[in-house]
Amino acid sequence: MSREPAVDRGRIRGYLLRRLAEDERQSFEESYFADDALLDRVEAEEDLLVTDYVLGRLSEEDRRRFEQALLGTPYYRERVETTTRLRRRIARDQGVRNLGRGAAPRPGGGLFPGRTGIVVAIGLLCVLLLAALVTALRLKQQLATLRAELSTSAPAPVTAAGGGVVPSTPSVVLQPTEGAGVSVRRVERLAGSPLVLVFPRDLLPDDATSWRVVLREESGAVIWDSGDQTVPAAASSDLAVRLPPGVPAGGRSGVTLWSGGTPVFSALLQIAEPPAAAPR
Repeated sequence: MSREPAVDRGRIRGYLLRRLAEDERQSFEESYFADDALLDRVEAEEDLLVTDYVLGRLSEEDRRRFEQALLGTPYYRERVETTTRLRRRIARDQGVRNLGRGAAPRPGGGLFPGRTGIVVAIGLLCVLLLAALVTALRLKQQLATLRAELSTSAPAPVTAAGGGVVPSTPSVVLQPTEGAGVSVRRVERLAGSPLVLVFPRDLLPDDATSWRVVLREESGAVIWDSGDQTVPAAASSDLAVRLPPGVPAGGRSGVTLWSGGTPVFSALLQIAEPPAAAPR
């Protein structure tokens, strides 16, 4: 059962455009994680939002919010580019069909001028619908994993390469740096908020079957242990775990990626609170 049985369209679009406050965004995410019907509405509104942006139907404020909050992410940038290409292709085929209708029929030229353009347009629409269906199925599979993660103390891995609605929880990609030395990442995060750690799949050996993430204080004491996780079947899928809210606390801590009882990568994570906004 949905935690929020009646969610208006304005609030869904406000969530997608990052207009909601931090606590309200987190509450909304938990709602659609637990309600497939609400998730379907979010996906439908997301399609309309991308289409409205491409067609120039957004207000100046919404267009600016879309470009600042969403267009920089690979997922939305790819959706906008794909929708733009399809729109141009369909418009070009429509123009060819209209030109064919206005021209005088040639002797023996056939009974259906412009028929090829109609077939091409229908084919492109079918491809677009198929792509949307595949994206929805991948997102629902990812959300099923996230539901299991929220109900257990040790989060299950989330495939970072999957598409779908982009959550507001910040993600940090940890990977080796060029040259010698330990990789150090500084992250600004509000106190008590969650964090997602992402590791490239190629850090694990090719024959690896499991992996785990361990966080330690500078003294060596264990802060958090994800437990053994199954290596995703897709070779290109990154490894991702969502840390509990507030873990690790502010300051420096060590992050180690293990595979088969052997450490394969270590990094230092520096957590700091974002600077306070200047008074107006």
